[in-house]
Amino acid sequence: MKNYRKLLILFMITYAGFSQHVKENQINSQYQKLDTLFRKLNKLDLLNGNVLVAENNRIVYQNSFGYSDFSTQKGNNENTLFCLASISKVITSTAVLQLVEKRNIKLEDELIKYLPRFPYPDITISQLLSHTSGLPDYQLFEKQIKDNPEKVLKISDLMSALELWQKPLGQKPGEAWNYSNTNYMLLALLVEQVAKTTFETYVRKNIFEPSNMKHTFFATETIKTENQAINHEYPFLFSMERQNVDSLKKYRWRTYNASGFVGQGNILSTTTDLLKFDKALYDGKLLSQASLDEAFTPTRKLDGTYVNAFSSQGQASYGLGWFILDNKADGRIVWHTGGQPGALGIFLRNIDKHQTIVIFDNAFNKNIYKNGFDALNILNDKKVDFSKVSLVKQYASTIQQSGIDAAFIQLKQLQSETGSYYLDEDDMNELGLQLLYAAAFQNHDLMALEILKLNTIFFPDSFNTYDSYGEALAHLGKKQEAITMYQKSIELNPKNEGGKQALEELLK
Repeated sequence: MKNYRKLLILFMITYAGFSQHVKENQINSQYQKLDTLFRKLNKLDLLNGNVLVAENNRIVYQNSFGYSDFSTQKGNNENTLFCLASISKVITSTAVLQLVEKRNIKLEDELIKYLPRFPYPDITISQLLSHTSGLPDYQLFEKQIKDNPEKVLKISDLMSALELWQKPLGQKPGEAWNYSNTNYMLLALLVEQVAKTTFETYVRKNIFEPSNMKHTFFATETIKTENQAINHEYPFLFSMERQNVDSLKKYRWRTYNASGFVGQGNILSTTTDLLKFDKALYDGKLLSQASLDEAFTPTRKLDGTYVNAFSSQGQASYGLGWFILDNKADGRIVWHTGGQPGALGIFLRNIDKHQTIVIFDNAFNKNIYKNGFDALNILNDKKVDFSKVSLVKQYASTIQQSGIDAAFIQLKQLQSETGSYYLDEDDMNELGLQLLYAAAFQNHDLMALEILKLNTIFFPDSFNTYDSYGEALAHLGKKQEAITMYQKSIELNPKNEGGKQALEELLK
């Protein structure tokens, strides 16, 4: 009997050691696959920022890529602060649900109960959280910005903006899903009204501090910014260098006029701090499990069907501050993305497997959302199709440096490499129109015509390619050719009212 016990103990020790060895090999394999993915993305100029991948609160992969400031070539690092943009909405949602737990408010309450000046009496707190209120987005503030272009707007300006708006809702509250930043600014105002303090103070005390988020700040506050990533973009598809978005006039409304808002965005943080927030949610430090379950439950519209929240990664719904993937084959997956001029991010969670992905990018690389889901697939031993590079950016560079013929030859050569490159109709269309209207260098108009002409050849079944080519021809005085292109566009899409109007003008 003693010998049996000894053998059993020996077996258990051996098995435990073997299991640990298998687990370590799995983690090492995941690390290598993740590193391969993100290094390739960086090499292809599809990633400039920070990445963190964790499972059961254990960091599986963490790395920094590219520059926090392209002008000085200062690199991103683990402590770099990035703009959360709309990822901030999960923090606002948490704050509101805390007030619900404290019985200060109810989700079914109309907002007007707490904000008497609010001009839409039927909208509830739940409808604000789920983006089913029917309220407008940032266009709400167009008149205020036009009348006072030097004003930095705050949530205290919301009621005045709504009173100036004087338009009916986009749809009946609860009837449809329509993403609007206004919803979450109103929720921040609600928190201030109920908690009798500023939104920033409430969130800092009730979310940042309990989560030990020592490197998370509101961009509205005066803080040291030496670690803050500067947001960059190519001003146009034909631009050769990224620029600080603060210097771009077309974004001033967002980077300056809207910089005082809270609730919808304007929080700075690190990948590590967002993991701390993630852990605090799992540990029940911020909300009860019942509240979390409610937040992760798809919203039903008035007709009883679930809201359909657009997602490039599969059919999705929206709960109370979270996107929710319909497909639960790998577990319940919730997330929020964030985007503002020059910055994109994703906070992605498999809440059944405790898997977390955080990616921030300060160069507006649009494939970042796919990157997040690719990382999640690697954690779950699923196949990953590496991101492809758009041919349009390369084509734009070559046509400026080497001319129309050289650019076409290169385009045809790279187009055959379908595993690495893709050609997008909308990108080509945008490049052509940007060259036509925004460029000022020699032969930019001829380049525009070439690109828009090629687009009709590559995408012959699209009415819009002919419409845009016709627009360019008309702009450059080629009236008869423009008429032919508009006629073709209308033939493909008889409902092209803009094309009909343009054609009518040309035929006068």
